[in-house]
Amino acid sequence: PAPSVSGGPSPAQPATVRVMLWGNDADVTSIKDAAAGFTTAHPEITIEWETGDCGVDYAACKTLVAGGNLPDVFVMGSWNYFEAARDGVTADITDLLARSGTPTSDFTSTIIKGMTSADGKLYGLPMGYNIQSLFYNKAMFDKAGLSYPAADGSYTYDDLRQWSAKLTLDKAGRNATEPGFDAKSIKQYGYFNFAAGPIEPGYAPVLAAFGGGILGGEARNQCTADASGTIDGFQWLQDLMWKDHSAITPQLHQEEPGYARWVRGQVAMQQGSHEQVLNVQQQNPTLAYDMAALPKGPAGNATLAQIHIWAMAQKSEVKDAAWTFLHYMATDGAGKQMGLIPAYKDVASGPAFAQGKGEPAGLVEAQLRPATWPLTVTNLDPSVVWSAVSSQDGVLPAIEDIVMNRKTASEALSGICAQRIDPLLKSVK
Repeated sequence: PAPSVSGGPSPAQPATVRVMLWGNDADVTSIKDAAAGFTTAHPEITIEWETGDCGVDYAACKTLVAGGNLPDVFVMGSWNYFEAARDGVTADITDLLARSGTPTSDFTSTIIKGMTSADGKLYGLPMGYNIQSLFYNKAMFDKAGLSYPAADGSYTYDDLRQWSAKLTLDKAGRNATEPGFDAKSIKQYGYFNFAAGPIEPGYAPVLAAFGGGILGGEARNQCTADASGTIDGFQWLQDLMWKDHSAITPQLHQEEPGYARWVRGQVAMQQGSHEQVLNVQQQNPTLAYDMAALPKGPAGNATLAQIHIWAMAQKSEVKDAAWTFLHYMATDGAGKQMGLIPAYKDVASGPAFAQGKGEPAGLVEAQLRPATWPLTVTNLDPSVVWSAVSSQDGVLPAIEDIVMNRKTASEALSGICAQRIDPLLKSVK
């Protein structure tokens, strides 16, 4: 048997690894299907599957830790990855990865860089990631006589705003640019953005393209919520909803999610991630659609990467077997787990993703290449401050005022760093 690399039993020895998953039935099934090859290759390791919120909700992890019942392997979200590492919940796998012979360059560089701590440590390997792209209804573009968005993102937010207005139709068939357009009887909307939520995957790419964001700096702990780019990006979103009447509002999103409206053909464009491909396949397979990279703003092209991460419990008693499983699932076993883009580059470029059946024509340009853009950001939280900053005590009330059209972006955000966010940042250090 191979010698132990982590102080636990050798992978060649029988072991049972508890693996906790979260997500819907399709998410869980996608992971178990990807693990089938591992079971064949390692019959000596038994995988004991569990479901629970640990990973998606860090509070659930802390409850398991307190009860001494944390699984050996679990899926962390990028939003709580550094918090678990700081608390010593997840194991440092830096040396294990080095001994495995798998270089970090085998993974998408933006993803690995974002997961690496300030002192060069890794506390997991990426299952995969989401990239925000533009999904559009080709039939609606054709009917409006509009050219499709360029797959590489070489169009602008001004273009998107103009298309959105022309693709918004009232019950009489008038678009939002025409005289007599009735904003109270809209049958087709031009655009949906999750900012109507309001959640970070919706607004973050727009703010970055406009040169702003809620937090900036290398450690993502400097308030930029009242920067001009942040205000301009939020105002663009507000104007589409309430001035142009061409985007799904928070009220409409609450009645029926905007992405569901897009899938069934009531919305022409939406900003979303690869999971929308699966939604179309399952709910409306005849939909004529494609995707494009997000547009260029005043600062350039930008998008958001959200990462799901295979992590191992620091106190696992079967670390060798757990690491063997974790490493396999992030490399040879990578695929469309949870509808994600594989971060393992060889898999991402192959039949499991880029060359997969049923994928939109613009997949590579819209999903893979934006991960290398200089302005692409992740929602990793290295300073463990985001939950406070994004809360009701932080920036959330201002964002709600913007998307609900109670205040302009300038009125809602001017002075917010000094008044609300900076004191919060000091209190959480």
